[in-house]
Amino acid sequence: MRGPLGPVDLILSAGETAKVIVESRAVAEELFGILAGQLLPASGRIELFGQDPAALSETARLDLLARVGFVPEDGGLISNLKAWENLILPATYHRGESPAALESRVSALAKRLGVPAASLATLLGKLPDQLTLAERRQVALLRAALMKPSLLVCDFLHAGLDRAAGEALLKAAATVAEPAPAILHLCPDDAVSARISADRSVRLGAEGP
Repeated sequence: MRGPLGPVDLILSAGETAKVIVESRAVAEELFGILAGQLLPASGRIELFGQDPAALSETARLDLLARVGFVPEDGGLISNLKAWENLILPATYHRGESPAALESRVSALAKRLGVPAASLATLLGKLPDQLTLAERRQVALLRAALMKPSLLVCDFLHAGLDRAAGEALLKAAATVAEPAPAILHLCPDDAVSARISADRSVRLGAEGP
């Protein structure tokens, strides 16, 4: 890709972790939008699992993107749906799974994420504006993991949180999904990002890496 983002050359294989250190929030938003299929790169191309999303039909593109788990910085939750409804929506829509069938999987994933069983029902019964920033990202991470993604894209996962909460989410992202997906972290340039263990690392600014 080349454009306002600058040149990017990154190939990520199954099971690998990469981090992209970005120098501005605008750059991260543009890259996240391209990966999510909401924006087209100004030039060049992006391939997901060997396919160019821009070249596919709407149905095929949605099927392809269903293999990617996205964790937006703000959680990306629908404001008038409770956390539970937000959590199960992709799995019920794309895979036809029933809410009852998903309950045990959600409980198991929440345990791996470090959410106490005693507080899970309370958490999932809240609307997004009743959740803390960390809780919104927890729900988004659970939602992504529930889809068993081949690629997990985390957008500023620890930003705005205290160090302990941020590092707990980063640790959970590395272990919560099965089978182990490729993981892409979009990160600010900070001390916590520097401690993220990654197979590949790219620094990206408005004018280039």
